[in-house]
Amino acid sequence: VGMHQAMLAQAVLEVVVERSAALGVTRVAAVHVLLGEDDEHTEDALRYAWSEVSVGSCAEGAEFVIERTPGEGLRLAAMDVERAEPAQTKDPMPVEVAID
Repeated sequence: VGMHQAMLAQAVLEVVVERSAALGVTRVAAVHVLLGEDDEHTEDALRYAWSEVSVGSCAEGAEFVIERTPGEGLRLAAMDVERAEPAQTKDPMPVEVAID
C-alpha cells in the first residue's frame, strides 16, 4: 500500500476519532467515505490502508464503505456508530470533511 493511501486513511481516521470522542461514541461500526471518480486510488488499497491505520482505535474493524463521487479527493460522509447505550444509531449529524 502506498504512503499516500496510508496518509488518506490516517486523515479519515483522525476525523472519525475526533467526532467519536465529541459524540461519546464507544465504537464505530462503519465509516462511509466519498472517493472522487477522477482519483486513481484503488478501493482495495484504501480499504487495506484503513484496516492497518485503524488498529487500536475506536474504529478498529469498522467497515470502510467507499462510494464513488464526481471529482477528486476522499472525504468522510458519515459514520455508523455505537454509543455507550446499546441503541445503535446512525450519526444524526453526518459530517463531511474535505481531505486533500
